[in-house]
Amino acid sequence: MARAFGILLALLLLPAPAFAADWDAKYWNPQAAGDDVVLPMPCGGAMAFRVVETPAGDAAAGPLDDRQVTLGLSDPETDYVEHSRKDYLAGGLVDGKGRRRFLIGKYEVTADQFAAVTSGQCPAPSMQGRLPAVNLSWFDGVGFTEKYTEWLLANAKGSLPKQGDTTAFLRLPTEAEWEFAARGGAAVSEADFRARTFPMPEGAAAYAWIDGPASADGQLHPVGLLKPNPLGLYDVLGNAAEWVLEPYRLVRVARLHGQAGGQIARGGDFRTAEGRLRSSLRLEIPPYDAATGKATRLPSVGFRLVVSAPVSVSQSRIQALRDAFVAIQRGRAGETDPVALLRRLSDDATDPDMRRAVETIADALGAERAARDEAETRSAKSTIYAAAAMIRSIRDLDRRLAPVKARWELAERSRAGNPADADEWKTLYETTQQALDISKRAYRDILVQTADDADAARLAKALGVATAEFEAQGLASFSRFAKLFVAQVTDYAAHPSQNDDRWYRQLLE
Repeated sequence: MARAFGILLALLLLPAPAFAADWDAKYWNPQAAGDDVVLPMPCGGAMAFRVVETPAGDAAAGPLDDRQVTLGLSDPETDYVEHSRKDYLAGGLVDGKGRRRFLIGKYEVTADQFAAVTSGQCPAPSMQGRLPAVNLSWFDGVGFTEKYTEWLLANAKGSLPKQGDTTAFLRLPTEAEWEFAARGGAAVSEADFRARTFPMPEGAAAYAWIDGPASADGQLHPVGLLKPNPLGLYDVLGNAAEWVLEPYRLVRVARLHGQAGGQIARGGDFRTAEGRLRSSLRLEIPPYDAATGKATRLPSVGFRLVVSAPVSVSQSRIQALRDAFVAIQRGRAGETDPVALLRRLSDDATDPDMRRAVETIADALGAERAARDEAETRSAKSTIYAAAAMIRSIRDLDRRLAPVKARWELAERSRAGNPADADEWKTLYETTQQALDISKRAYRDILVQTADDADAARLAKALGVATAEFEAQGLASFSRFAKLFVAQVTDYAAHPSQNDDRWYRQLLE
C-alpha cells in the first residue's frame, strides 16, 4: 500500500500539460485496491497493475529457478490448439525477500489511455473512453508499450521497478504469463488452476462480458464493471480478446509445435458463448489483412500490459546465471544411474584397492537409494490413507446434508413460533455445506497433486501396502476407498481433464 501511495504521490508531482486536469480514478482504476501498483501516464492519467507471484521450489537453482505450470485444456475438439501441456514461468521482478513476480495490467488498456500515449493530444476522460482500446493491430500494441515506456523513462523513471541498476519496462504478456494470471496464478488451488475457468461462484456473467442479452448483448463494455478473478484482474475473459507477445503455434501432443504462425488473441470476447468460455482459449489471427493490405485490426481485440525487466542486468548477475547453470548441469548428469556407473567403473578398475573403494561407494549409494525409495513409498501410502479418510468424510457429510436441510425447511415453516430453532438448523445446514465444499476441494487438490508427483509403480506398491493394512484392521470400506482414489489418480494422469461431477459421483457410489 505504501508503494502505491508513493507512486500516486509521484504522479501528483509530475508536470502535466496546462490544459489537462488529473483524471478521476474512476476512469483508470474504478475498483481500487490497497495493493494495486500504479504507474503515471501522460495527460494526468494513470494505469493500475496487479502483482503476480511466481513461487517455485528449486532454491538450489538460484536465478534459474522457475515454476512448472500446466497450461491448456484437454478436449478432443481443440487438442491440436489447446491440449494440456507443461510450461515454465519465472517473474522478471524480484523483491527484497527474493520472491519472483511480474506486474500485469489490472484492466485492459482503455481507449482514453491509448489516446493519451499515442495521439499527441489529451483526451477528456469519460465512460466511453473507459471502453477497451480495440481496432488495434498487434503492432499497435507493441508500439504502445514502446511509447509508454519511453514516456515513463523521460518523465517518471522512478516509478518503474528496478532490478539491480536496470530499470523495468512495459511489454505485451507472454502466453504463459497471460494464462497463469488469467487462471488465478498461485492464488488458487492446483485443481482450480487447471479448471476450465477461474472459480466463478456467481456464474460466468458476473465475471465476463460474453454473448447474450443477459450479458454483453453484442457490445463492448467499460472495464471494471464486473467481478475480478482471484488475482484481482478484471475482464481477463470476455469483453475484448487480448494480444500476447509471441506468435501462434499449434500443439503437438503435450508440447507446442515448431512452426510459428500468426499472432495470438487470448481470453475470448463479448461475442464468445458461455459454453466456449475458458482460460485456455487462444485464436490465431493473421498479422495482415489480405483484403486491405494493412495490419489486421479487429473491433474485438485489445491488450493489457506487463511490467518486467531484462535478465542479464549486471556482470554479477551473469556470473550467478553461469554458476546456476553449472550446478543444474551437474545435477542432471546425476540423473543417469550412478550405481550402474560405479559398478561399471569397479569392473574396469585394475587396482584392487580402487575396485574395493568404488564398490563401497556403490553399496552405500545403493543403500541410500533403497532407503529413499522406501520413504517415498511410505509418503505415497500416507497420501492414500489421507485420501481414503477424506472420501469417508465426504460421504458422511453428503448423507447428513439432505436430512439437515429438511429439518431446517421444516423449522422455517414454523419460524413464527420458534425462530431460534429455525436459526439453529439453518446454521447447521450452512456449516455442513461449507465442510463438504472444503473437503471436496481438498480431495481434488490431493488427487491432482498425486497424479503429478507419484509414478504409477510406486503408487501401486503403496496401494498394496495400504489395502493390506486396512483389511488387517477390519476397514474394508477404507480399502475400497483407497482403490478408488488410486484409480482416479491413474485415470487423471493418463487423461488430464478435470471432471469434478464424475469424481464426486464415484465417491458416493
